[in-house]
Amino acid sequence: MKNYFSLTGLCLAGFSLVLMNSCKKDSPSNGGNSKKEEFDQMYTITQKGWVIKENTVSTSYSTAPWTQGVGGTDKTGSTYGFVAYSYKNTPDEYAYSAINGLDSNAAISSWLITPSLFIKNGVKISFYTRGDASGYYTDRMQVLLNHSASTNVGDGTNTVGDFTTVLFDINAEQKPGRYPQTWTKYEYTFTGIPEKTEMRIAFRHYVDHPLNARGIGIDLFEFWDN
Repeated sequence: MKNYFSLTGLCLAGFSLVLMNSCKKDSPSNGGNSKKEEFDQMYTITQKGWVIKENTVSTSYSTAPWTQGVGGTDKTGSTYGFVAYSYKNTPDEYAYSAINGLDSNAAISSWLITPSLFIKNGVKISFYTRGDASGYYTDRMQVLLNHSASTNVGDGTNTVGDFTTVLFDINAEQKPGRYPQTWTKYEYTFTGIPEKTEMRIAFRHYVDHPLNARGIGIDLFEFWDN
């Protein structure tokens, strides 16, 4: 059984947005300028040109590094994590940024940065993301564009370095239960690019009050030409 919803007709900074919640895998055309990442082995992700940066500032030990997805039940019967949107071998094949520690004074700023991408008009990106399904947590994720190939995100929790263009700010107000609680697709089509340019895109788990956050996942990132 398939369950779809879409939101069309929205434009932000020259980009078009489509959200879709689906249990069917969508694939881009097989053009030369295309990439696909399912995060099946996060321990090798940097060998593919991805970059992980942790700018969490804490008075204690709170962190939220991007690691392999998790899912299961602990000894108290409480569930944690979730099953990947798309996987070949094991259900943990997705990127996961989870809160480690309970320091209410910390602010989470954990970055997962794509390899260099050559972006021009008509190029698209898409990805799936979700958080915890309890409806309580206040997780947030920004998707930011850098108009160069640098990986500079600054040194502080609130710095963005060269990633100055906001593509998405999912649950920007950090409202409980507002981050998608099932795998949800986000898609951009780039316009207004005068010529093909080498750029990077960053997924930033960014939370002001991590005591009320838990963790978010990303799966099936795709980049392709029309």
